[in-house]
Amino acid sequence: MALTHPDDQTEEGFVERRVNRVQRVTFPSWPVTAAFALLPLWFLTGLHGFMWIFLAVPMLAALFQKRDLLMFKGTAWWMFFIAAAVLSGINIDTVGRMSGLLLRIGYFVAAIIFGIYILNGGRTLTVWSTVRSMTWLWMATVVGGYLAFLIGTFTYKSPMWYLMPGALLENELINTLVTPGFADVQDILGTSEIPRPKAPYPYTNTWGSMLALLTPFALIALADTRVGFSPKLIRVFLALSVVPAVVSLNRGLWLSLGIGIAYVAVRLGLLGDGGLLLKMFVGILALLAFLVITPLGDLIVARIDTGHSNEGRTELVINALEGTAERPFLGWGAPRPNPNPAQPPFGTHGQMWYLLFSHGVLGAIGYCGFFLAVGLRTWKQRSVAGLWVHSVLIIGAVQMFFYLTMPNQLFVMMAAAALATRLQSDNDVLLA
Repeated sequence: MALTHPDDQTEEGFVERRVNRVQRVTFPSWPVTAAFALLPLWFLTGLHGFMWIFLAVPMLAALFQKRDLLMFKGTAWWMFFIAAAVLSGINIDTVGRMSGLLLRIGYFVAAIIFGIYILNGGRTLTVWSTVRSMTWLWMATVVGGYLAFLIGTFTYKSPMWYLMPGALLENELINTLVTPGFADVQDILGTSEIPRPKAPYPYTNTWGSMLALLTPFALIALADTRVGFSPKLIRVFLALSVVPAVVSLNRGLWLSLGIGIAYVAVRLGLLGDGGLLLKMFVGILALLAFLVITPLGDLIVARIDTGHSNEGRTELVINALEGTAERPFLGWGAPRPNPNPAQPPFGTHGQMWYLLFSHGVLGAIGYCGFFLAVGLRTWKQRSVAGLWVHSVLIIGAVQMFFYLTMPNQLFVMMAAAALATRLQSDNDVLLA
């Protein structure tokens, strides 16, 4: 028979036990692992566009049980952004576009829940377990790059496609999410068709964007044994990632990742970590030598010299800005079809242009205000892991002008914001 203290029978004793239980609430790591490490499974089943919202539910339930939650510096900006996105719905004119808007608002709400959940993870959801999940996804992204060469344009209707109402399938985004494919074969260079990888994501630009955002986590795993990966395994995958990264012809990938690596290199130099900086320099030289002696270097030069896609992208940006000028405050609620069927819809080629076109200046201010506030709050990183995590925010900022960062990239960046805040807080404690 369990013994109880007499005080436990009083109202005060009950309240004290209740408070202690609430304060001891811990957050399990399985929702984060399921979201990132198991994303290839959700891709194959057609659930990867929706599981972010599903997994946010148990996270929200856990958050309600914890007192004194830590919040991002800039959370108010995100709430302002969500409000602007909701109000932009007054300009929606079709059921398909309304379903797309509701899905995106679901992403925006789920993203801040993910971020706050990881921020408050504590000992049960550590920085290193989250980095481990990201590294698993990075390796899956590399494997997906090679599946593009093996499977090519193979696509199929996932189980979710058969469960989706016909009216929702009219939305291009939703239709793409439930019909998985492994490559987009395109004649970008004007000479021959090239399989550009996209698995386990819906678009080839998403694949390139995610590879750049996830590589810093792999580099953390390479340098820190707490992540739990063999450095040899990470080195093998880093070498393997070069081929699909080049063949993808994603200049945004090359540019954003290059800026992220340069950022960390400069910060390491300022911190006086000459050993790690030298290793990075040797690695970059080895990569350049590999590109020079293989046809991959010629492919990069040919892609840079091919400017016809620049004209199309510039036209899309101009059209998005013209649309913003027509409805500057709340935007159009969602992207709109391009009169030229060969061109993507207005407001889809770049997160910044999507924000301005779909949710107006108010939405863009809220979105950018949040990440700017977090970036400034966490820029004083002094650890290698902290610098690499902070570089994810830099990479994401660069990509805003080239890639539409939803839904996958948004959640990676929100996780990076949480990890950077935790690592910065640990650093503040050490320096106090």
